[in-house]
Amino acid sequence: MDKRFLAACVTATALTVTGLWSPAAEAAPATDAVGYQINARHDGYSAAGVARPPLTEKWRRALDYSVSYPVIANGRVFVTSAPDSAGNGTTLHALDAATGRDVWGPVDLGGGTRWSALALGAGRVYALNWDGELRAFSQRTGRLIWTTDLPDQWSFTSAPTFFNGQVFTGGAGFGGTLYAVDAATGEVNWTAQVENGDQSSPAVTATGVYVAYACEQAYRFDPETGAQVWHHNSGCAGGGGKTATVAAGGLWVRDPYDSGTPVLRLTDGTTRATFAQRGVRAPAFLGSTGFFVQNGKLRASEAATPAVAKWIFEGDGSLTTAPIVVNGFVYVGSTSGRLYAVDPATGQSVWSTDTGLEIQGPDEQNVSQPLTGLAAGQGILAVPASGTLIAYGG
Repeated sequence: MDKRFLAACVTATALTVTGLWSPAAEAAPATDAVGYQINARHDGYSAAGVARPPLTEKWRRALDYSVSYPVIANGRVFVTSAPDSAGNGTTLHALDAATGRDVWGPVDLGGGTRWSALALGAGRVYALNWDGELRAFSQRTGRLIWTTDLPDQWSFTSAPTFFNGQVFTGGAGFGGTLYAVDAATGEVNWTAQVENGDQSSPAVTATGVYVAYACEQAYRFDPETGAQVWHHNSGCAGGGGKTATVAAGGLWVRDPYDSGTPVLRLTDGTTRATFAQRGVRAPAFLGSTGFFVQNGKLRASEAATPAVAKWIFEGDGSLTTAPIVVNGFVYVGSTSGRLYAVDPATGQSVWSTDTGLEIQGPDEQNVSQPLTGLAAGQGILAVPASGTLIAYGG
């Protein structure tokens, strides 16, 4: 019998007995946020993370100079924070979703820069720092379960993604490497060579692991074996990448340097359409409608005609976050500190509030701070603003 299959069976049995996991509960509940842009597809969608607007502020917690995107499950909010330019390393915080108070920790994650990122799955929180130290902690107690130093690379800026018992991430420095790590043990199950390895959090489904780098270098790998399914190669190479999104039957790729932003077919990686010029944030989707922030504005487009706007919401003209769709509304934040809820059908604001702090957009090419973003889960909309995390609820 395959060693990995046997180990998975033993782990599944143990976790079922302890009540941490069950086969039917492998997929994240609709009330959780488990990774960057909420889920493993990075499509910015949450069915029921928070009540319908209007929302009210429930709590705010000053943490540090900069705060990561939150991940949320089991009544807890997990973020990392970084100091100002005087120091390196980041800190992991586990907060009560109802009050914002510490549940356990904080935990020093170390690292040679102020970058780090998180994912949730199977009762654990997975934390990755810039040095490639991937750690799993118990969501309930904060107990360190395992630590893995990812091999062969020295620069790690790809937010981890949990899916179906594995944690996926990328590393760079000597070319690029994609990693699949056993979520129960920390053992590296497989690696694959990629063009770069920076800044592209793997988008994962049951049949594909997708990453994308500069010059439209995009890949699909088999999640279980690491075999390459296709490579979208534009004929050029360059450093860095951006997180791709699996939604509406395609892979939405954002080239950090070129003006090309293609939608690729999931089957073979060929180009289906182009959806924006450079500088667009990670999109969010509600069915076949995509929502894109670019040049300080929010645009809605149908997946079949992604370059054609259904409507444009300008807000205060300084919209900067990647949008998310929660319980039927589009949320987006501005550098002015305003937070908006927008009707996805009309593009009209149905609620807004002033956080009083700058809401920063995700700087995907910068390792001087954690990757940031909005998230919703367990009844709250969690908003990193400057060095503070603010929670809104119904």
